[in-house]
Amino acid sequence: MGHIEHLSTLFDLKNKAVADVGAGSGAFSVQLSQAGAIVSAIEIDPDKVAAAREKLPSGVAVLEGRAEALPLADGSQDLLCYFFSFHHVPQEVQTLALHEACRVLNPGGRLHIVEPYPYGSMFDVVRLVEDETVVRTRSHQIMATLAQNGGTFELLDKAEYTLSRSYPAFEDFLKQVVRVDPARKRIFEENRAEVEERFEESLDRSSGGHLLHQPCAAYHFRKR
Repeated sequence: MGHIEHLSTLFDLKNKAVADVGAGSGAFSVQLSQAGAIVSAIEIDPDKVAAAREKLPSGVAVLEGRAEALPLADGSQDLLCYFFSFHHVPQEVQTLALHEACRVLNPGGRLHIVEPYPYGSMFDVVRLVEDETVVRTRSHQIMATLAQNGGTFELLDKAEYTLSRSYPAFEDFLKQVVRVDPARKRIFEENRAEVEERFEESLDRSSGGHLLHQPCAAYHFRKR
């Protein structure tokens, strides 16, 4: 199951204003647009913003911005999404980021956050260049308590599924996962042999593919 495929079972995306926060290269923003949404792709990295503006279709608005200071008007969005990106929001501003989500959502608007778990074959390889055990664990803890005590958001659905990605060669993994982040690239150069060995050990070749698997949970909230 893919992120947008699952989201589409919970929310009709057609003609809805949707913000994709932490959009990166914009892959999920494009999928949202293809599903009929009116998409704003929000990314903090100016280089990624520039690249996305060149590559993404004109129907996707690419905006530079931060999770805690979104470049969007009050009540302007039907849906706000984080796909594997909330745990990258600095801990000290995560609460502010959730307040921003509330600000830009219209009454009854939806907040959809998908976070990877700190386990799985993908995690086993990536942790050698960036161990996200602590930040991923904290993110799931925040999601688990967000709807408690009559807060701003009501949890409508939680679903667990596994995202599988194909990497026919180690170089494909490097290009998509390691080299996109300068910090990861630096650590990788110091541990290349160990990372490549773990990659080869972790690949799922049972169906003739070259897959790494990342279990995750999707939390779907409604603004009260």
